[in-house]
Amino acid sequence: MLTVSDRLPEHGLAACVSLGANNASRTINHTSHEGTWCVVFVGPMDFTSISPAEIADETLAAAGV
Repeated sequence: MLTVSDRLPEHGLAACVSLGANNASRTINHTSHEGTWCVVFVGPMDFTSISPAEIADETLAAAGV
């Protein structure tokens, strides 16, 4: 299991990276944010009651944006 400050293994993921309709998602991999800190939320593959947009809204609200 990975913990804080562990490096992610090689991967490729579809990610919600923006609230804009034209650039809301893109594929990221293990080199996309090399040299920077990155927070990765990973959810189950089945239906959940929360969407990436709702996570982004909550994150912005918590940051006071």
